[in-house]
Amino acid sequence: MGTLLAVLATLAFSSCAVVVVLRSAVRALRSRLTVLRDAAGLRARAYGVGPAAEVARLRREMERSLGGARRALAAARAVHAPVGDVRSLLGRLELAARGVDAELRVLEAQPDRSRVPAGLDTARVRAGMVTTAAAELVDGLLHAAGHRDDELALLHATCAVEAEALRSSGQVPHRHLTSR
Repeated sequence: MGTLLAVLATLAFSSCAVVVVLRSAVRALRSRLTVLRDAAGLRARAYGVGPAAEVARLRREMERSLGGARRALAAARAVHAPVGDVRSLLGRLELAARGVDAELRVLEAQPDRSRVPAGLDTARVRAGMVTTAAAELVDGLLHAAGHRDDELALLHATCAVEAEALRSSGQVPHRHLTSR
């Protein structure tokens, strides 16, 4: 009787765990599909003409520039380049971008289309500041990652000297050169 209860308890626990995992997977999938649908809609609206299309282009450009900054930070960290306070600044910039994006979403939802151009002027400036700041972060990361130019030039010169020394001493076997 005890083993039967243990088996039933195990089955009940397992089925609850499966339900929880499935619900979590479904929520994650729905969330991802919503993000993809919104991105596709934004892309489609950006190809239009007029103030509404410009709002979509501004939103899309902000997201692209922030995505580029995120990728640049990840790449710089992967090669152990100095990143300074970029992670913190990028977080603050993303927070500011959310505010500008919310402002642009309100403009998109404006039922009176004649009011959109007036609100677009200030939003365009703020979106441009976000895009420019993200580009500056990427430029800084690129410069920091390439700061080892002196080391590379020294390595190049050392390799050239060593190769010349090997060539002049006859230590370079010819079979390696012809085996390719």
